[in-house]
Amino acid sequence: MTDYEYIVQQVKKAHYSGWDDKELRKCVDMLPGLTREQQLSLYRSKWVANEKTLKDAIFNLLFKERIGERDRKIKAMSVEELIENLHDKNGYGKFIVLEMKERFDALDDSDKKKIIETLSDTTKANQRWAEGKRKKMNSDK
Repeated sequence: MTDYEYIVQQVKKAHYSGWDDKELRKCVDMLPGLTREQQLSLYRSKWVANEKTLKDAIFNLLFKERIGERDRKIKAMSVEELIENLHDKNGYGKFIVLEMKERFDALDDSDKKKIIETLSDTTKANQRWAEGKRKKMNSDK
């Protein structure tokens, strides 16, 4: 039995009875050894449709170069560029928000204020995060 056949067998089994964590890890570890066509076949399979862990692992293998390129672009942006690109249709929004939050504590107060203002106009979770940071900045003064 090939690695591909083994993974397909386990995916079908897990579809009906759930994953054993050890088997899931084993299948994820086998993915890099599959051909791109086999990875695509699994990714598009109805058996994997609701399996986030395996599907994400396959996605990362299939699009490793693009993901790396996207991450390098975002890390190279200034705070102003992050804010400017946040609402673009490029699909980077959630990654830009993560980058803003990662950088936040190392930034000067003016950049912190820009990020707080920007994230206050987005999702409720970002609004709560921004409000917490605003309160902390005010209490540190």
